[in-house]
Amino acid sequence: MPERPIQIMSINMNQQNPLTHTLLQTTTADIIAIQEPWIGTVQTARSDTDPLGTAIPGATNNNMWECFLPPFTDPDSVRVAFYVRYDLAHTFSITNNTSHPLSSPESMVLDFAFEDELLRIINVYHRVPREHSRHNLLHIFSSELDPLIPTLIVGDFNTHSHIWSFPYATISPWASDLVDWFDDQGLELLNPPSTATWKSRQDGIRDSVLDLALINEAAAISGQISPLQISFKTSLSSDHAALLLLWYPAESIAITPPPELSGYAVDDLLKESWVKIFGPLLAPLISDIPSLTDAANRLHMDIDLASSQVFSKRRFPDPRGVRWWNQDCVVALTTVYHSHGQPRKDAIRTLHRTIAIAKRTWAHDFLHHTTSDNLWEAAAWRKGRSIKRIPPLLTGPARISENHAEMCTALSKRFFVTEKLHVEPFQPDDPTPLPVRDLPPITQEEIATALATTSNRSAPGLSGITYQLIKWAFASRPDRFLDLFNHAITLGHHPWSEALIVVIPKPNKPNYSLPKAYRPISLLECCGKLLEKIISKRILSDAHTHDILPHTQFGSRDYHCATDAALCLVHNAQAAVRCGLVASVVLFDISGFFDNINIERVVHIFRNLGFPPSLCQWILSFLSGRTVRLSFNGIKSDPIILDHGTPQGSPLSPILSAIYTSPLLKHINSIWRR
Repeated sequence: MPERPIQIMSINMNQQNPLTHTLLQTTTADIIAIQEPWIGTVQTARSDTDPLGTAIPGATNNNMWECFLPPFTDPDSVRVAFYVRYDLAHTFSITNNTSHPLSSPESMVLDFAFEDELLRIINVYHRVPREHSRHNLLHIFSSELDPLIPTLIVGDFNTHSHIWSFPYATISPWASDLVDWFDDQGLELLNPPSTATWKSRQDGIRDSVLDLALINEAAAISGQISPLQISFKTSLSSDHAALLLLWYPAESIAITPPPELSGYAVDDLLKESWVKIFGPLLAPLISDIPSLTDAANRLHMDIDLASSQVFSKRRFPDPRGVRWWNQDCVVALTTVYHSHGQPRKDAIRTLHRTIAIAKRTWAHDFLHHTTSDNLWEAAAWRKGRSIKRIPPLLTGPARISENHAEMCTALSKRFFVTEKLHVEPFQPDDPTPLPVRDLPPITQEEIATALATTSNRSAPGLSGITYQLIKWAFASRPDRFLDLFNHAITLGHHPWSEALIVVIPKPNKPNYSLPKAYRPISLLECCGKLLEKIISKRILSDAHTHDILPHTQFGSRDYHCATDAALCLVHNAQAAVRCGLVASVVLFDISGFFDNINIERVVHIFRNLGFPPSLCQWILSFLSGRTVRLSFNGIKSDPIILDHGTPQGSPLSPILSAIYTSPLLKHINSIWRR
């Protein structure tokens, strides 16, 4: 295993977005501690009550990097940020130590752990108040560093001291206090003597030493931190130099490749080749539930086999970084590197213009020479982006953990109902049972109609098999789907019971260390959703034909909507007023409704409504024994068993919930008519 030194850079970017883009696209550093990062609007959270949306701030984005920001409420207060290369971020265990006393919008503490080794990097920006006799370092002076943890401190301290400044510098009033704190913490200054880190944009102003790098005794004794290099050439900032050093971990590091995504990069032009491989594959015979499960797995395996021989695997992240970066940007950047003085300032302005032109040209070409699918992709960009990495979560009283298993437990408690409420399947006010109806077999036309309403861009489940591949497979071998689906409802078993739960942050939350700041998005297998879509259509047809749903049920049925519910309410209220009556409205929301649906009760209702026994058994199988896996930070959790509620994201869940509440609505209507 080859040695892998980690290159660390500290630099003040003066809140310049184009130069930050350039740095992220071209630097060889692995970890970048930025002072004065660009923070701007990266997403707009819209809702029915706020159609214009609320701006959500974030930092410059490049998909080759993971960005870490301090907790903040005011984006203008953020003065520090970390960028870590994506592959490195998935090799190390990285903790944004927001509970550390030094953690604030102007200083960050990032812990890098690899096996038994730990390095703590503290990124500091000192914002000097307008009254230059004062400082903003009280939170630093009141903090103590852990002497046992190897620690590197970098940043822009905006302080002149006789220890590191040039003789002509005016010593800052707080410099002695800062030096005393350095000494008390056993910190060693890495800056080479008489080497400037800041050069003025104006002539006649002398150079200064404002950017510092220090290590504590634990880091110095380890001998793993290289001497500091100061480079204005590497720096793209107009006045600050880049501080560069290497960290040599005690153990050689093999960088973990990015996590492999499920599924393949499907190419429409290769459809014929794909069909030639999939078409001749034999389907297993189905006679019982085990063979049904085997046939469902074999269908997925055969689709995967054909795809593996024709397509390449999906990849993430895009190794190109930003897609608009072109050769003109490279040339403009090269000119910056080889210029000095006024020509360098002119070259930086030219780089700004070149980047703006490159972005505009790329966007124009993308929108004017593209496919309809890509146009929808472009329309989604207006929503901005969300954070890629879930930070450490509050997993217990006053305990923040970055352990994946502990984070999964905390999220599971938030997302899923842990205690199953007891509900008697038989209720005294159940309606009179209806005669049992027959269950006709699923037809090829039903499957084709259900497939026609699906989107090729729908996110797949754990297998990564999309609707596009299912459409190709169905067009090539409809017999396999007919046999599989009909045996599923005949045997009363649903063979796709595992879901992937993607954890995403809710927008504009003040504290993302709380599990309640996230929501689960359920990704079900497309084959399973196709069968559920067909069953849902049949149940809805029966509901209309046999008057199963009360007329006051407006959701989850055809030709009804929320507007009808509002019109019905207005009509009843106006009728009551005309009759001289007092009208009252009771509005209530059922918390966790889908999660608390009782399986035995819903199956009993379906049997009571005359649905075929095999279909009722299939519904029982569909709702029972479900497993989910939480997915975040590139890791999937162990399976979590859910034994109640309906699956989020299933086409069947809305009509199931409507039928579940139908006896209650009918009972209320019967009382109201009296």
